[in-house]
Amino acid sequence: MRRTTLPHPRVLLPLMVVLVLCVPRPSRAAEDPHARYAPPAPRGAEVITPAATARLKRGAAALWIYFTDKGETDARTFARSVHEAGGRVTDRARSRRAREMQGRFVPDYYDVPVSPRYLDAVRSTGATVRHSSRWLNAVSVEADAAGAKRIATLPFVRSIEPIAYSKRVAPVGPVTPVAPGFAPTPAPERGMAPGTPEERESEQAPALGPPAGYGASITQLNGINAKAAQDSGYTAAGVLVAMLDTGFNKAHNATIQLKRIAEYDFVFHDGETANQGNDALGAWDHGTGTWSVLGGYYSGNLIGPAYNASFLLAKTEDVRTETPVEEDNWLAAVEWADSIGADVISSSLAYFAFDNPADSHTYAQLDGRTTTVTKAAALAARRGIVVANAMANSGPAVGSLQAPADADSILSTGAVDSNNFIAGFSSRGPTADGRGKPEIVAQGVNTIWAVAANATQVTGVDGTSLATPLIGGAAAQVREAHPEWTVQQLRYALKVTADKAGAPDSTTYGWGRANVVAAIYSSPLGGPVYPKPFDLTFPANGGTITSPPFLFRWRRTVDPNGDAVTYRIKILKAPSDSSVFDATTTDTTITFPGYLGPSTTYRWYVSARDPASHGRESRERFTFVTSSTTGVVLSPPASGVVLYPNRPNPVQSSTLIPFAIAASSPNGMTLVTLRIYDTAGHLVRTLLENEPTAVPLARFEAWDGRDKKGRRVSSGIYYYRLTAAGKDLSRRMVVLR
Repeated sequence: MRRTTLPHPRVLLPLMVVLVLCVPRPSRAAEDPHARYAPPAPRGAEVITPAATARLKRGAAALWIYFTDKGETDARTFARSVHEAGGRVTDRARSRRAREMQGRFVPDYYDVPVSPRYLDAVRSTGATVRHSSRWLNAVSVEADAAGAKRIATLPFVRSIEPIAYSKRVAPVGPVTPVAPGFAPTPAPERGMAPGTPEERESEQAPALGPPAGYGASITQLNGINAKAAQDSGYTAAGVLVAMLDTGFNKAHNATIQLKRIAEYDFVFHDGETANQGNDALGAWDHGTGTWSVLGGYYSGNLIGPAYNASFLLAKTEDVRTETPVEEDNWLAAVEWADSIGADVISSSLAYFAFDNPADSHTYAQLDGRTTTVTKAAALAARRGIVVANAMANSGPAVGSLQAPADADSILSTGAVDSNNFIAGFSSRGPTADGRGKPEIVAQGVNTIWAVAANATQVTGVDGTSLATPLIGGAAAQVREAHPEWTVQQLRYALKVTADKAGAPDSTTYGWGRANVVAAIYSSPLGGPVYPKPFDLTFPANGGTITSPPFLFRWRRTVDPNGDAVTYRIKILKAPSDSSVFDATTTDTTITFPGYLGPSTTYRWYVSARDPASHGRESRERFTFVTSSTTGVVLSPPASGVVLYPNRPNPVQSSTLIPFAIAASSPNGMTLVTLRIYDTAGHLVRTLLENEPTAVPLARFEAWDGRDKKGRRVSSGIYYYRLTAAGKDLSRRMVVLR
């Protein structure tokens, strides 16, 4: 293993601030001004700003075209646009945003896309459209001075401004040489557009178990107490992490087993984030390395804090010689990650000192509300995404941070060595408006990462861009443990449990080196309340089952409060995901004796729920296939509705209630109600309530022997009653305790 060396003076700047800890609370939906109509923004006195004019004097330029509105004309059309846009938000993104708004998802203006009519009008001027931003209500284009003047005549164009650009926060020291015989991946077909991903096979893969060894990466994990959090069960399963970087080698030993949900190349506008024929040979070095630091799984060599996370890969940076990194790629990737439902973003990009000094930001602009990328980072946090971003490698001068690290509500990350001394290169705060930065630090000196050009090699590298994915991985672990926390609460827990929380500074360490275990278990917000993560075991993913009774098994979870946990298993027919079996039990094994069609693919998963309704889904969603014959036990009747005897009967803990319905409805659907009553006719439990159900069907519904308040019923005689397709049937069963 080779290491990039760097002197790291132990610079401890004396500026200190006293910070009052306030436990953050969720936002209120009613306070969101972007859910209300506002008149179109006025056009600027000079639509083409002086900065854009100066840029255009040097030739064709990348520009932002800001619009006055999104095509709405009044409050009614605004409300309709917002409502329609809200309907396109993915379920995962809706849930994440609802957590930030006291449990209620509220669509807003940021969900509404740029007006297609405005986009067409800009294209008609001859400009080349790069990206559109629903957050900025803008489009990025390539245009010359004449084209910009034509765009400025459009009545709905508010202003034209230059796109900022810079270079990534590169590792400090020499670049790893390319391995002999290396060849970049051939470029795929161009023209793909990013969108909501289809389910990949990797989503269904079994969760990765504890590695046999950690190699030298154990030091960087122990520095933030991430391995101890893994040992307690938190490896970021079910957490969606977006990596924004230069490209990714998905075949490296450290990354090949990771769960990839979607990827997109915002540089070449296609669906391949690995190196392509027109890339520089080392293009994917940085992205592969940071991804491996956050989530790598290369037993004995390199393990990341969040190796069971799911990943979105966004290639946002063009590293070809003299090619600047432009902010519209980064912003487009953040909006893409938001739309899919990302929980965490890890990014090591910074904008400040540009190749041409005339384009550079000033320190006064690092105030948390001026630069485009800073505003985007803050908005992502407001929408429920934890954003970890590098401070930059421009230290040790005070105020040497770079955008978007000046954003509030994010985790701006500095670098320390393994002994927790600040790295000399780590950029310093505060922001221009006096806020302390960084928030947090992690190891960024001799941090082990994967060498992209050699699938078996890892090495030690220096930079805040290496500390950042450690914090991104830490945030993913905390998010798995605390799905109920808002971004501000998660951020607060990481800060208040860091090692310098007693005396945080505003320039160097911030709140100090993170402690993942303490953030999960010991913050003033309290420890975990959700059942611990657990795995499916049988049938294995991709397995084949042949004949009934069909057995399903999973590992037991533990409720942090010691309460009893109820499991709910769902079996779905692929690819329609129509429900075949939906049952609850207190055991970790259940038998489905019903009908499964031959040569058919099914999905299954389990969720665990405690008495307070804290639910945890299994780490995996497995698929299985049936053989050509599956021994049909229960089939839909030729006509009518059949209610079968429950099994077992008498009932000691739980029972299955079989029923079957013929295809009696012309639209193939019927409403099904199934209830349990005692001998006095009192309702004990409703298992199904007017549930729309596709027919014909043969189904088993489980009852766990509990009433509607979750209490175990006493011994005695009970009746179950089925109402479906115009029929009303009932049978008797006995409960023996």
